[in-house]
Amino acid sequence: MLLAGCQQPEDEVSVRSESVGFTLDEPATVDVQQTAPTQNPINGLKRTGIEPSSLKIPSIDVQAEVQHLGITENGEMAVPDNIEDVSWFSPGYQPGQNGRAVIAGHVDGIDGPAIFWDLSQLQLGDEVVVEGKDKTLIFKIHTMESVALDLADVSNVFGYTSSPELVLITCSGTYDFDRGTREERLIVYASLVEE
Repeated sequence: MLLAGCQQPEDEVSVRSESVGFTLDEPATVDVQQTAPTQNPINGLKRTGIEPSSLKIPSIDVQAEVQHLGITENGEMAVPDNIEDVSWFSPGYQPGQNGRAVIAGHVDGIDGPAIFWDLSQLQLGDEVVVEGKDKTLIFKIHTMESVALDLADVSNVFGYTSSPELVLITCSGTYDFDRGTREERLIVYASLVEE
């Protein structure tokens, strides 16, 4: 499965994302309320998620509606058809479940900056707020990297983790006119820290 594509051949995205990257030495701990063991103690560790309706990243002034999308006909992760919304990969994990819930958005469009234009400006510990119908989840960023599209570890991005994580994805790097997308993907990882 290829990761989401972006639209504009502006060189500024390449400049803004060329030296991004950080990782927290020890990921933030998740405050999990213990439930009384049922028949099998492992059941107490299972967590339910939410179907996200909006995404907020206060530090970079992002507020977006969340579309629920899956896979395109050519096997790529579907992305919004506009530059203001983001999309949750609905066949994957829900935000709040153990595992990595993935949300994608465009960095730019034909007319200029898009919703994730400033994603490369995020800092360690910045908050990401995901709202559902009856619940709001707060995640804190612990890792950011820009990786070549062909080297992106899809199983890591979309994979299972023993605690709830959120992954934000957008385009980065130089625009590749032959492929019609940028050469890299900016990937941000965040851990659930409170409910």
